[in-house]
Amino acid sequence: MRHQQDLQVALRERFRRILTQRHDLAGHEVRLVVDWVKNQPALRAALAEAERIEPDLDFAAFLSRLEARKLSWTSKTEEGRAVLAWRLMEHIADDDIKHGANGRVARYMAIATLARNLNDGWRQFAEMVLSPFFDFLSERVGAESSVLYVLERYVRRVEWFDREELYARFQQDTRNGEEVYNLDLQRFLYLEGNYVTHAKPRSASGEADIIGEVDSDDALICDGKIFDAGSRGKGYLAKGYNQIVQYAQDYQKNVAYLVIFNVSGRPLQFPTDESKGVSFPYVDMSGVRVYLVGVRALPPQTTASKLGKATPVVVTTEDLINPDAS
Repeated sequence: MRHQQDLQVALRERFRRILTQRHDLAGHEVRLVVDWVKNQPALRAALAEAERIEPDLDFAAFLSRLEARKLSWTSKTEEGRAVLAWRLMEHIADDDIKHGANGRVARYMAIATLARNLNDGWRQFAEMVLSPFFDFLSERVGAESSVLYVLERYVRRVEWFDREELYARFQQDTRNGEEVYNLDLQRFLYLEGNYVTHAKPRSASGEADIIGEVDSDDALICDGKIFDAGSRGKGYLAKGYNQIVQYAQDYQKNVAYLVIFNVSGRPLQFPTDESKGVSFPYVDMSGVRVYLVGVRALPPQTTASKLGKATPVVVTTEDLINPDAS
């Protein structure tokens, strides 16, 4: 969660720098921000999702109107508007590389008809045209942060308080016991995070265990799987991982959450596409970021002082993306 909060603060700071820059240095400041965004995996993923919402955006028409002193968005959605603003920032950055302070920024600023001077014109332009980009990313990062926070709390609740009770119910019918954990997770997401979830709705790929708010613009893709290091081992996790990627693509989402209820008694070691600053590890595939949320679901069999050193089960990226690799 801290990583997402830091990103939101950093986004606000980058936009502040753009707003307060002199008009003749504005292109250079935009170029610095573009370079920074391209180095942030979470922001790149959010932009990739936005681009899928309106894949046929006419940026050339948007730019042509802007150069004619007319602000007319050629998009139909907030995502599309953010993408247009982003492409304009990339365009300004490229122009700065080629022409420096003699670039075309002043031409775009002409839409700020109420400006008292050139610096004021740049600020008005940035507020009108570039702010939708920063607003969109800040909202996307915040939404992701909220889900991760709720899932962090869920992991603690199960491991600290409810592990024995849930496992006893699981043991009564191990073949269908996965549903015990999934229903518990669904209930927690609703009560603690206000995520309206629906059990097993159908998508083009089959049935996800939990997909939240499927009829809204903010579908929460969250699937729970048992890991027992036996019949439901790495191969079973790989199938779950590939399924949830497909679910996310069905609903045009670029973030999903795979909750692994580990009843094996051995610690799980997951891969991650980024080694620090995140609450849970994640692996990106086909434009979808899947967070891997491990839950130690097996009650302690003895006291911690008597436990030996357990051999971890190492799950590699190849194990997840290739169901036949395990």
